[in-house]
Amino acid sequence: MSDASAVLTGQLRPVEHCSRCGAGFVCGYAAGLPECWCASQPLLPARRIVPGQHCLCPTCLAARRQAAQEPDPATG
Repeated sequence: MSDASAVLTGQLRPVEHCSRCGAGFVCGYAAGLPECWCASQPLLPARRIVPGQHCLCPTCLAARRQAAQEPDPATG
């Protein structure tokens, strides 16, 4: 099974682990799909990207995106 609906219905096994929390999740690219679920998500501002981190699970990506909407303490 290698279509996007398989990811959405949970028919594919997790193939990646979140760089932040370690949770397993399906990366569409790693699973051989033409697109990953994250491709439809808004991009993170560059200041919220952590060097050396790989993919984030949906929960952690949502948290990172939420944090991106808050003021950056480094810039005031």
